[in-house]
Amino acid sequence: MFWDDETYSGEAYPAYAWAVYVAEVAVDTTTYSASVTNFYALQEVGKVLHPILAAGQIEGGVAQGVGYALYEKCIWNNGRLANNQMTNYIMPTSADVPPIHVTFEEIPSPHGAFGAKGIGELPMDGPAPAILNAIEHATGIAFTEIPLLPEDIFERMTSAPGAGSESLDPAIAGPVFSEATA
Repeated sequence: MFWDDETYSGEAYPAYAWAVYVAEVAVDTTTYSASVTNFYALQEVGKVLHPILAAGQIEGGVAQGVGYALYEKCIWNNGRLANNQMTNYIMPTSADVPPIHVTFEEIPSPHGAFGAKGIGELPMDGPAPAILNAIEHATGIAFTEIPLLPEDIFERMTSAPGAGSESLDPAIAGPVFSEATA
């Protein structure tokens, strides 16, 4: 492996991991909500050193990816996060996280300790695109922004322009609690 700090050339990252993610979803055409019913993760991380901890890392990242894809909308008001409370910043609970089926493909790396590669970033990167692709497969409509909220699905399925979550006024998007008003 060669890397030159002066010219920033060479192989900066000697061991790439890869993954394949498949989401099964349900889209309710009455409430326009989407949920993930099953999630499959095939992860190649070199040599898996501790299978239980490695699977837990993948499961946790996928759970965060589900939130990123379907729940966690940041609402900004004058440069401040308007929904900065657990009461108005929606993220998935254990009831919202589907069964996650983790499988490992082991291709040990000569550059990693005991053949291991990185495991932390991939589970956060792949779930949202897999979920949106599954929703596109279910509805025939391509969605390109996350989080994909029911109002966004409603807008696209009913062709009501300007009715998506991007047009929500933060002042009416839910209560904003502070210590002064709590």
